[in-house]
Amino acid sequence: MRTLALMLAALIGGGLIPVQGLVNVRLAKILNDPIQSSFISFLGALVVLSLVLLTLRTEIPSWQQLRQAPWYVFTGGLFGAIFVTMVLVLAPRIGMTNTLAATIAGQLVISVVLDHFGILHLPRQAINLPRFAGCLGLMLSLYLIQKT
Repeated sequence: MRTLALMLAALIGGGLIPVQGLVNVRLAKILNDPIQSSFISFLGALVVLSLVLLTLRTEIPSWQQLRQAPWYVFTGGLFGAIFVTMVLVLAPRIGMTNTLAATIAGQLVISVVLDHFGILHLPRQAINLPRFAGCLGLMLSLYLIQKT
């Protein structure tokens, strides 16, 4: 039951992605600049997360904790900025459905590879026939969605 609730939360969170993209695309059209729209989106996220941290009274990490972390753990924001800006640039050209179908297919295919090799301490889950078939199905879905 717990897994079902967590999967439902993931579905809801995933469902917010096209809404976020649509709102950001609209802002980019108003501003006539996708980079400014991305900036405002992340600024809004910074404000909301700052308020959540203040409300929860979360401790600020020490410099020692931050210095012990490997450099690559600080690249998440970079990847988020690339993703949000990419959606802003692509959605007006190829539509939200094509944009997100391609990004979802890319996310899942790369996730299968990351799982297979246990990258960054993930539990290893070998690529097997059902997973490979699922990836092929994703590519077929991407093709069919794009053709409509």
